[in-house]
Amino acid sequence: MVYMCGTDLEANGGMATADLKEMLNARISDNVNIVVETGGAAKWQNSVISNRTNQRYLVSAAGLKLIEDNLGRKSMVDPDTLSDFIRYSKANYPADRYMLVMWDHGGGSLSGYGYDQIYPNDGMTLDEIATALRNGGCAFDLVGFDACLMATLETAMVLEPYADYMIASEEVEPGSGWYYTNWITALSENTSIATIDLGKKLIDEYVQDVKAKTPQSQATLTLIDLAELKGTVPASFAAFASSTSALIDKDDYKTVSNACAGTKEFATSSKINQIDLVHFAQNLNTNESKSFADVLRSCIKYNRTSANITNSNGVSIFFPYGKLSKLGPMLETYDEIGIDDEYSKCIRSFASVNAGGQAVSSGTGSPLETLLGGLSGSATQAAPATGVSGSDVVGLLLNTFLSGGDFSSITGRAGGSSEWLDLERIKNPAQYYEKNRFDASALVITEKNKQRVLALTEEQWDLIQHMEMNVFLDDGEGFIDLGLDNVYEYNKDGDLIMEYDGTWLALNGHIVSYYMETDDRYDETYSTKGRVPALLNGQLVDIIIVFDNQTPYGKVLGAQIKYDAETQTETVAKGLLDIAAGDKIDFLCDYYTYDGDYSDTYYLGEQYTATGDWKIENLAVGRNKYQMIYRLTDIYDNKYWTPSITG
Repeated sequence: MVYMCGTDLEANGGMATADLKEMLNARISDNVNIVVETGGAAKWQNSVISNRTNQRYLVSAAGLKLIEDNLGRKSMVDPDTLSDFIRYSKANYPADRYMLVMWDHGGGSLSGYGYDQIYPNDGMTLDEIATALRNGGCAFDLVGFDACLMATLETAMVLEPYADYMIASEEVEPGSGWYYTNWITALSENTSIATIDLGKKLIDEYVQDVKAKTPQSQATLTLIDLAELKGTVPASFAAFASSTSALIDKDDYKTVSNACAGTKEFATSSKINQIDLVHFAQNLNTNESKSFADVLRSCIKYNRTSANITNSNGVSIFFPYGKLSKLGPMLETYDEIGIDDEYSKCIRSFASVNAGGQAVSSGTGSPLETLLGGLSGSATQAAPATGVSGSDVVGLLLNTFLSGGDFSSITGRAGGSSEWLDLERIKNPAQYYEKNRFDASALVITEKNKQRVLALTEEQWDLIQHMEMNVFLDDGEGFIDLGLDNVYEYNKDGDLIMEYDGTWLALNGHIVSYYMETDDRYDETYSTKGRVPALLNGQLVDIIIVFDNQTPYGKVLGAQIKYDAETQTETVAKGLLDIAAGDKIDFLCDYYTYDGDYSDTYYLGEQYTATGDWKIENLAVGRNKYQMIYRLTDIYDNKYWTPSITG
């Protein structure tokens, strides 16, 4: 059963049509039935499938046969649509074994599956997937997601009552998606093939196909034994969560935060808070976490990745770092699908201490203080003086936060209620905050050996998890934000060198805003990926650039569609749009006024007409005045900006 919500993947790129052709190219035996439901696309890139109604087709050696012509225009992210398809397929094409493929966008544990172009701003959440499978009344050998980001522990637990195995991707899938021809042929040649062997065949073909078609793309796909997961994971998962909570309770929040910060993250720019669970457990390095990692590895029967992705071990999980507003909706989903209470308690505790650390921060919410201070020539500290210091500062800031009664800035919910926040958990570690609080007043540039440097104590550097160069252009009315890059250098004393050559990334001679997203390194292999915000023929996108061993000077891979989550979807589209000669590109940038306010996103330079070729280089920012600063991120996800280097 192939549940094919074509959406813009089909309407713009013909990706569903391409996969149907791959199915038709297989040597399909008479005792293998491939039933496909189509829908969800404003346009199909073939002359057969209708965009006016959902339809059902049978894929066989004889071709593509229409078996249900007019089902009505139904939302493909409505669980009733999926369960009806499952019931129909089982009743009309009974079999000894069943497989379900869910084809479309994916958003991981938070957003679930699917984006229907006809019914936007909706998706099939994990609890709704469970409802659809339960009402479908079919026991599956295998359920797979030809969609992004669905290889999560939460997804596996939802599928477990209804399937023996799951196949899914931890990362965003390339546009080609799964390669269907050879594994369908293998199934037809031996319909008794073990599900594990069939899954391995599917995964191998996928990774090889991605390497052949888009070698710079990252690919990862995993096969999980859901029966083994049911028998072994719950107890180990609860022990892992309980021991992690104990670290936080024992004032060892930093250990958990550092373990998370060092863990492989997926769909970074989407801020879905999804990290590799095995890698996280390894980084925590407790007895319980190491045992849990072993249990997970045992359940993962096969996992393959391309060479340019590291620490993708096969299963990810939601963990609330950075954007805490996502925690409330996730906890509600956990209640619906029955995730162990110990894990919910764990992430609530972590997020509460994280919120407390943000409340007592002397960091700033934006770089404006630094930029405006730089105009007057003074070294800018990241926080104003309060008139008190030490533990008094922490106590004052905590009391102000807790007594204010409006926690909407943390929870992201209107009304200001505390919701999931554990207020006692925030209040209790006041001494911990004081001992583990970054001192923004130390952000002062000094000179050493004829170099400008930022010198911090080892204890202060130990509180910093991420550091990025941030460059702004002064256009005479405000500041153009050129983005963030992981470019930095230390001297022999461990001081950050605060020198800047006045250059920034350019595409075909156009200075652009560039944001580094991922940096995968293993032995001598590396792959650094970044994004450039733009409009491509009027469509909001990120132009994706990769630097790796094969293309050390960079390569433009294509454009990732960016959706308005309020009106379209929070899921992530697999694949990239090609940028062809003649396409119109408007590069974008964030803009800040001299009044200290974020203004809006603006065009950066004139509209550019693509040539089909790209030259990536660093160019001088020209006659524009610039300010270069470093953005530091501490263990609570507070942001600090150093004084600026001007030119």
